[in-house]
Amino acid sequence: MNIDSIKQVLKSWISEGFLEGELSVEPEWYVLWRPEELEEFNRDYQLAEYAPGFLTFGGNGGGELLVVNELGEVFYMPCIGMAPDTAIKIANSLQEFKGYMQQ
Repeated sequence: MNIDSIKQVLKSWISEGFLEGELSVEPEWYVLWRPEELEEFNRDYQLAEYAPGFLTFGGNGGGELLVVNELGEVFYMPCIGMAPDTAIKIANSLQEFKGYMQQ
């Protein structure tokens, strides 16, 4: 999954009114990054260095990032102590993840 694909998904979700809300799975809350901020967030959180193979597209507002891997699977991981082995899988795809989101 590449950053441009994620941007398109986020644009669609945000246009539907999804920006922040409850999740019916852990971490129980989501905040989506704006598409134009994705590169900045991924750079600032240094995902390429600390969690290679993952891209962040949001967070939970409480110190955890929402991330996606190359296969499009969705995980959350802590900002502090971030590493690929700290990622907890919550959905097989962004579409499945969207099903857990509430507005």
